[in-house]
Amino acid sequence: MVTPDLGLLFSAIATPVTPAGELDEVAARDLADRHVDVGVEGLYCGGSSGEGLLLGVDERQRLLAAVAEGAAGRIPVVAHVGTLSTRDSIALARHAEDVGAVAVSMIPPIYYKFSPAEVAAHYRAVMDAVGIPMIIYNIPQFTGQDLDAGNELLADERVVGVKYTAHSMYQLERIARHHPRLQLVNGFDEAFLPSLAAGATGSIGTTISMQVDAFKAVRAHFRAGRPDEARRFQERINDAIETLVEVGVFPAAKWVEAELSGLPLGPCRAPFQPVPEEATGRLRELVATVTATNAEARESLRDR
Repeated sequence: MVTPDLGLLFSAIATPVTPAGELDEVAARDLADRHVDVGVEGLYCGGSSGEGLLLGVDERQRLLAAVAEGAAGRIPVVAHVGTLSTRDSIALARHAEDVGAVAVSMIPPIYYKFSPAEVAAHYRAVMDAVGIPMIIYNIPQFTGQDLDAGNELLADERVVGVKYTAHSMYQLERIARHHPRLQLVNGFDEAFLPSLAAGATGSIGTTISMQVDAFKAVRAHFRAGRPDEARRFQERINDAIETLVEVGVFPAAKWVEAELSGLPLGPCRAPFQPVPEEATGRLRELVATVTATNAEARESLRDR
């Protein structure tokens, strides 16, 4: 089993749909290609930002195949294969391995209050089915389950990392302290800088593709011991996030991504609602703002 480098900036790539609401595989391939071009370092497919749980198993497989084709081996692709059903997650994981994903990632099974033993068995059944490693996806505000340093799955050698989408930096630091072999990946864009201080090395996020240079500036200034510069670009990232959250983070981020990429991405699937017409002016201003921030970030690194 090859352990991939997770100390990268992974875009949680959006899922394009046609005006009729069907999966648009051509746009998915082109969007992945565009993300490579703007400097994204990895792709995370079918997660929260990609509306993975609103897609059928077949759609998720077709989406991943299109994204992998667009990436064309230039950057790593991680496939989110979490579902309520172990059988479906195994099918998604096997397909992910077939199309060249470097790892699979999963939320725990939701809705039913499965026991810790049942959750662990779910993960192990998926890992038993494939030869690529697992990244546990911890997002307790969505799943109702929170991963801590004592979780038995973290000792499994096939688990190579954690996508940590939670706000407790203490808990993140404790996982890093007690499991030094694991690669910890920040999942909250707004907490990228503090997550680096707590032990994360990479990030997977909704807004990385739209402000990738700002994220690179945060990382570079942090590593070079320039905390004020790192914080300045984290603040810019958070200003953008604040606007997206006020409009509706997933539909708004997809709208902005469509504007930046020039690709027809369509709306988020129902029950998400389209971006209100009265909010589009704010989002156009945001497009201009993040474009300027990325340019400033690149300049800040050229000066060093």
